[in-house]
Amino acid sequence: MKTVIEDATVGKIVYEESFWTGGKKLYVNGEELVKVSKKSFQTKDGQIWNIAGNYLRGAVLEKGEQKIRLTPAVKWYEIVLSVLPFALILIWGNSAALVSIVPVVGGALGGLISGIIAVLNLLIVKGVKPIWLKILISIGMLAAAFLLCFLIGSMIVNALTQ
Repeated sequence: MKTVIEDATVGKIVYEESFWTGGKKLYVNGEELVKVSKKSFQTKDGQIWNIAGNYLRGAVLEKGEQKIRLTPAVKWYEIVLSVLPFALILIWGNSAALVSIVPVVGGALGGLISGIIAVLNLLIVKGVKPIWLKILISIGMLAAAFLLCFLIGSMIVNALTQ
């Protein structure tokens, strides 16, 4: 994930955080700062800058007393939209009446599938700006979780009835 910030006192700040490893890179006015530790960077003149937080919690660049917000924290509605696939499969998979209408796999397998989709949804909608698009993506992820759990549930029911 790459973020570009224009600060009045510092200038152009480019912050990169790897989705897979969580590794961070920091560039100030085109110059890459040297990584001192996991969250500390050093300029050519010896100043130490620290990064608090991460992509999901919101990253903040701390230079002495000065704090510059690099990425915003996750909003409450992004969390709610991301929990919906997990909640739907949890409720549907534990209701005998609903499973008799449309069989879905629940339990550990349904929780794993819907949990992975919930995390992917959170990572995707965090990077999208318009709220209507966040809602649309979340509905698509909800449908994907339900469809996947339905297909696996149908295969299990078919295997048990034959």
